[in-house]
Amino acid sequence: MKNLVKTHPVTLRYMEIDKKRAKREAIDLLQYIKNNIDPVNDEHKVWKYVVPLCEKVLHDQIDLPIPVEDRPLKYQVREGLLSREFEEIYAPFALTITGTPREVTKDVYLNGETYTYVDFED
Repeated sequence: MKNLVKTHPVTLRYMEIDKKRAKREAIDLLQYIKNNIDPVNDEHKVWKYVVPLCEKVLHDQIDLPIPVEDRPLKYQVREGLLSREFEEIYAPFALTITGTPREVTKDVYLNGETYTYVDFED
């Protein structure tokens, strides 16, 4: 389903995100973490930073979208320190919770503000 969503005037990120998608991605990410990352040997502190964030998303305890600078593991992602498998699951979640577009969108102007149509899960 397409929703008309306001975009930030400077960053062009969505001001509203698909919470259903965020929750689905959080579940997938948590499952991967629980099955593949040992909490005792967690050198990148995934359990400390990503797990609580996923749980907040699942329980509607966080205002979304979050600022891109508040997303965890920025340094590790930038430096390529995380496994490819983890990044393939983490990246969509990070895009969703920060309101980052996955594709080029067409702007719609209403009352001097910019909007775009975004696919939301039903």
